[in-house]
Amino acid sequence: MASHIPLFENDQVIGIDGKPLEPLPVNAWSGLPFEVHPHMRRGEVAHRYNPHALLLVHQRSRGRALIRSGLTTYDLSLEPGHVDVFSTGFHMDHASWDCTPGEVHAIEVDPERTRAFLHDDVTLDPTTRLATRDPVIERLSACMRSEVEAGCPSGKLFAEAMSLALLARLGACYGRHESARPTARKLPAQQLKATIDYIESHMASDLSVTTLARRLDMSAYTFARLFKATTGVSPHAFVLSRRLGRAELLLAGELPLSEIALAVGFASQSHFTETFRRRTGRTPLVARRRG
Repeated sequence: MASHIPLFENDQVIGIDGKPLEPLPVNAWSGLPFEVHPHMRRGEVAHRYNPHALLLVHQRSRGRALIRSGLTTYDLSLEPGHVDVFSTGFHMDHASWDCTPGEVHAIEVDPERTRAFLHDDVTLDPTTRLATRDPVIERLSACMRSEVEAGCPSGKLFAEAMSLALLARLGACYGRHESARPTARKLPAQQLKATIDYIESHMASDLSVTTLARRLDMSAYTFARLFKATTGVSPHAFVLSRRLGRAELLLAGELPLSEIALAVGFASQSHFTETFRRRTGRTPLVARRRG
């Protein structure tokens, strides 16, 4: 995978892979920039820094790394699942490593997308923590990888939900995470009804947390938090439940499964079938026959 996450090395812009930076890819992923790269067995770099906060999640690699940044030296033991959180503008004066083959998930806390998700509701400034254990970030990065490699069948709602969860984790565990202004604990009944009505009438479209939040003049972060506090589930889980409920009703008719999938907002019949089976324990075809 070519890299579009920027680093600076001796005042030259490069990607995570050390090669010239590539343009942003045109794909369906609408979350924080995400990449997968092979982990070199041995290497050495100098005079690098990341302009934006950056996460690396190690996959399968074992070994050691030595990183010098200013007066601080990090002597690290690398293990599968280890997470590196690099603060904005982290200067890596010198780094070397020796490890077994593996991969690394790279996630950039891109300021533009972060602002779109958070607006001014939250100040997010993660601090540097290297070779730490964080099963939440590990699971989130694995979900992002599965979604991207599958062609993003779950749409914008899922990508934004994963990104919001990651930003919330960073704020809670790795730095400052303060509300800029007080907010209500739950959505008012009128706003909740307006949101549900919009979801019901736009079931076939690629709904997103950002779109739902914008209708209420909120950040995606604040909307997702208040929506869950009000309904008990995340916006993604709520929409998925409504889509499957609508599909159950449509299965009682003669509409082909492929058309039902599109009518309730799934990217394809196969994605609809797999999600329906996973949630109900039966395929749509079996549900239709028993209905």
